[in-house]
Amino acid sequence: MGESTRSLEGTSSLAPVDGAARPPALYRIPFSLAAVGLLLIAMQAGKPIAGLALLFTLLFASASVAWRSFAQRHAPALALRGQADRALRSGAYKDARTLYERALALVQRDLPAGSPEVLLNCYSLATVHSMLHDRARADEYLQRLLDGLDGRVPASWRAQLAWLLRRVAHQHSLEGQHGRAIALCRIALELVGSAPGADDTTVRSIVDDIAWIHHHAGEYGEAERLFREALAIHEQFRDAALEVAQGPTRGTASADSPYRVPGPAVAPTTGGLDRAVAYSFLGLGWTLFERARYDEARACFERASMVANVVEGHGERGGARGSAQLGVEILRGRGAIEVTLGHYDAAREHYAQAQQLARPGGTQVAALSIDLGWLARSTGDHDAADAAYAAAAEAIEAGVEGSTTIACALHEALAELRRRQGRLKEALKEVTRATTLAQQCLGDEHPRVAAIEAVASRIHTARGDFPEAERCARRCLAVLRASCPPDHPRFADGWLALGEMHLGRGQFGPAHEAFNAALRVREDTLGGTHPELGEVLDGLATVLRATGREAEAAAIDARRDRVAA
Repeated sequence: MGESTRSLEGTSSLAPVDGAARPPALYRIPFSLAAVGLLLIAMQAGKPIAGLALLFTLLFASASVAWRSFAQRHAPALALRGQADRALRSGAYKDARTLYERALALVQRDLPAGSPEVLLNCYSLATVHSMLHDRARADEYLQRLLDGLDGRVPASWRAQLAWLLRRVAHQHSLEGQHGRAIALCRIALELVGSAPGADDTTVRSIVDDIAWIHHHAGEYGEAERLFREALAIHEQFRDAALEVAQGPTRGTASADSPYRVPGPAVAPTTGGLDRAVAYSFLGLGWTLFERARYDEARACFERASMVANVVEGHGERGGARGSAQLGVEILRGRGAIEVTLGHYDAAREHYAQAQQLARPGGTQVAALSIDLGWLARSTGDHDAADAAYAAAAEAIEAGVEGSTTIACALHEALAELRRRQGRLKEALKEVTRATTLAQQCLGDEHPRVAAIEAVASRIHTARGDFPEAERCARRCLAVLRASCPPDHPRFADGWLALGEMHLGRGQFGPAHEAFNAALRVREDTLGGTHPELGEVLDGLATVLRATGREAEAAAIDARRDRVAA
């Protein structure tokens, strides 16, 4: 990714500027005409050398007057930009923001919105606001920059602008503004043109960004397609890079692209295996996990781990911090598969390794703590789950970006834990918070909303509020039908919630149908001995016993005991 603190002074122009708007241009016309006239007179008088000397003298005087006029008007703004650049490089983002705002206020008095001086300050302010995680103001200045450029972006600026677009898009995605994030990435994709490459600002990288945004938006089918496309682009670039490596050594990148193309003749290659590819496999693995294709997801996580190990062995740029973060995410993915399939011992091993790699504080530790709470809750260790969720809450307080989505997951997890503990009043508060946060960062049709509605339905059933329980259960199933295939394991949560609601109302026929549907989904996707079959079998046995079918209920109880063992 490009350096955000690189000074932008020295760029001569960003967009065509209206000459009538620049006062220094007024001096050029009379002096130039006078100089040309004097030259012609001198040539007619037979003294061309003297006329030529007079011409250059007048042109120099014209340039000096124009420059002094410009300096008098804009020297304070340039000085403020210089101070702001130094503050930005030193990490004093708030001071840099103040200085850039003052510089922009000075230059925009006399210059149009498309002038280089205004656009430079808009770029700098968008950058510094993104560093301060103020995505709204960053987007505001970024839009002013795009409007001022009006589609005319010099080649030397495209990489930096594409980097800024990607950064702001990432921040929008973390806060649930997926539509705006995709729009910004599409603009960046137009800027990079046909530069595939393995660099930070290339077609492959931006396609990968868009895939991650679709993943966060719950659009898993499109996310899978784009992750596979990004990996295919990388494979094409790798083949081309290896072909170039066998040819003559080249010096610099082609003039057709303003981006660095680190081919093997310039820099050593890992055979197409870099950290970006590992992240693509990671994203594809999580996407396949959400689509309940667990074997394929496991293979993607294993491939991501292999690539990450190769990268670390080659000492690729990014440092130990990047490797540790990637390793934690891969282990989280592996652990999630094992918990989902009921392989709790294997999940403990993965999470233990992730804890060793994770750095204190931040949203990654919060997500890992929520995973640990999920594992503890699944095994019935509610005290350990409580401790893990408390650690997650503490890490969220220290986090910056993406904390809303993590907080939503935490409140959903706490609501389910409190329901299992019988603390229904607290459970209702937690699920209400989760619902509110989901509306902010996920939207109404995200698959995770279905999970929240299922938990809410079971809480309302336990409290005796059956109309609200039915509304939540049916809302859960409606969201799943719109976003998941009919055999997705999350449907079991909706059918289970609906069955418990019908059972609470004494509607044994519908309850029996709902419990059977939940049992069928979980058996088909998780196997006939999965621990989570227990709660479905309990509900089914209760219905059978209530309708006088004691023998069938006894058989279900016996199966329940085998699952628990």
